[in-house]
Amino acid sequence: MSPNIAIFALVLYPLLYVLPLNLVRFQWGFRQGLAPMPPELEERAEAADRVVLFVAHVILLMVVVLLMQGSLISAYEVGLTADNWKSALGMGVTLSLLPLGLSELLLSNDPPEVARKEFESRGPVATWCGLIALGSFSHEFWRAFCIVALIRLGHSAWVAVLIAAALYGTLHLQTSVARALGAAVFGGAAGFLFVNTGSLLAPLTMSLVVGGANLHQVRHASSLSEQASGNQRIQRPISRYSRPCPACGAIIRPSDIHWEGDSFPCPNCSEWLKEELKYDWAICVVSLAAATYETWRLGYRDAAFILITIGGAIVLSLVGLFFLGMLVPPQYKRDQGKAFDKALSLFGTNKSDADKKSAPE
Repeated sequence: MSPNIAIFALVLYPLLYVLPLNLVRFQWGFRQGLAPMPPELEERAEAADRVVLFVAHVILLMVVVLLMQGSLISAYEVGLTADNWKSALGMGVTLSLLPLGLSELLLSNDPPEVARKEFESRGPVATWCGLIALGSFSHEFWRAFCIVALIRLGHSAWVAVLIAAALYGTLHLQTSVARALGAAVFGGAAGFLFVNTGSLLAPLTMSLVVGGANLHQVRHASSLSEQASGNQRIQRPISRYSRPCPACGAIIRPSDIHWEGDSFPCPNCSEWLKEELKYDWAICVVSLAAATYETWRLGYRDAAFILITIGGAIVLSLVGLFFLGMLVPPQYKRDQGKAFDKALSLFGTNKSDADKKSAPE
């Protein structure tokens, strides 16, 4: 296999999505520079963006198919198989939980104006669903082909995954370095799934789940607006992690919380609050029971049984609490301890000076 095929495939992805194929934006930028577009022209440009994105997905897919024929790489090698589809599907769904949680936390810290700048926040939802499905398949198909081509050239699987992930992340450098790093990590996880399962279904499932969830988050955040009521600024939550204060009712975002120990003051009324822990003990008990059963089933006894059970229970509890924090939004309650932090007098009375003067001698 010629190394030129692998190099061309690697460079094709970032080059294809960087080219100024949107003629509406290209003509405006050529004539008016960085001046803002009129609203009607901006709508035409956004519609053209979606068409260009569809064309880029199709071109990437067709070119990879042609490169497969030229390099004699079979469809089975790039993961187009139904072998181990159950485990591949399960691993794809499981590994998608981490980027889902991270994207939810990052979006919860952004104001609604940031979400409205995302391309997915405008245009028909059905169109974006189709673009996400087509884009996920074409990207994962391209990544699988690049990994297989690099392995054929003598590179190890890990090196091939890292190279494909790095090229996948370079496209997002035009947005920010943080987004480029996040895309590279996502590409590395998708490559790991492909190499580990040998199936395209695993990374495709993760890509579809993350893409669909991101579309829902952006649409939900952009549809919520800020309202003003009197002198108090009321903000609707832009994510399910934003919750009202039980004292004043103001919405508290995760970015507004400044922890001091296990509690924090409300940004609006300064009432001390803490998280209401409902399921933590249940997770710890279930983790201990599961660790005990599994350790006994594996045949450990005596001191080894105790040590392994404790270690396994701690690990399972941490994993369970991590996923609980991502899936279940927090609830806040008043920190009753803060109301009793006043110093008590020697005789246990807190009478005011007026009460003391009026008291009979």
